[in-house]
Amino acid sequence: MTFRADSAGFTNMKDVSTGRLKGFRTGCRNSLIPAGGILNAPNFGHGCTCAYSLFTSLALTHIPDMETWTYSAMKSPSGPVNRVGINLAAPGDRQADSGTLWLDYPQRGQHNYRLTNVAGPSPDVPVEIVTDNPRWFRQHPSRIDGGEERFVAASGGEGLTSLTIALGDEVRDSRAYDVRLIFSEPDNVAPGERLFDVSLDGNRVLESLDVVKEAGGKDRLLVKEFKNVPAGKALQIELTPVAGRTLLSGVEIIASEG
Repeated sequence: MTFRADSAGFTNMKDVSTGRLKGFRTGCRNSLIPAGGILNAPNFGHGCTCAYSLFTSLALTHIPDMETWTYSAMKSPSGPVNRVGINLAAPGDRQADSGTLWLDYPQRGQHNYRLTNVAGPSPDVPVEIVTDNPRWFRQHPSRIDGGEERFVAASGGEGLTSLTIALGDEVRDSRAYDVRLIFSEPDNVAPGERLFDVSLDGNRVLESLDVVKEAGGKDRLLVKEFKNVPAGKALQIELTPVAGRTLLSGVEIIASEG
C-alpha cells in the first residue's frame, strides 16, 4: 500500500513494515501507481506551494540488491522471543527472506550513535551492550561479498565487550536456541591483527577468531552458527579481545524447540 506524507512511502501489509522513498515530491492526490513491476510517480502537485521536496515525475523499478530499510508497527513481543535478528548500526529494520525480522540497534540517540536512521519505531526487544568506546560503521551492502545476510554484515560495532539480548520473562531456563553470529571485517587489517574470543552465556564457542583470515579478505560475509544453545530470559554474547579490538555485525536467534 502506497501513501504520501512528507515523502512518498509504502507499507508492506504482510509484515506491517513501512518504508520511505525520500528525495522527490509526490502529489497531494493519489499519485503513486504500482503497475507492471514499476512504481510510477507522475507529478500531480502543480499549484502546491508547500515546502516539501522538488517537483518531479519518475518511475522506480525494483533492484533486489538495493537497500530496503523500513520501520515496523509490529507490537513488541509479550511472550518468549522465537525468532529475531539484531543488526548493529543498521539504518532501519529489514525482514530477510528466511522470515527473520532484523532490528536496528542502537537506534538514534543511543550510545552516541549518529548515523542517519530510518525514522520510525521498532518492536522493543531489549538489548544491552557493554563497551568503553565503541566505533559504529556502515557501508552499502553491495560492497559486501557473500550471501543473504550481506545487509547485516555491511554494518557493525567495534570494541564491544558483551551484548545481552532479552528473550522474554516467560522463557524456560532449559530452552534451546540456534544462534548465528554475523561478521565482516571493514578495515584493511592483515590476518592476525584482529583476534578475539566469543562466549555464549559463559561458554567459549570461538577462540582467537580471525575474521579477515576466515572470510578470505575484508568486506566479506562470515557466519558462525551454533545449534541448541541453552538460554534463559536473556542470551549474553561476550567478546574478549586477544589482538586489536573486537568486531560484530549481527546476531540471529531462533528457538530450536517449542
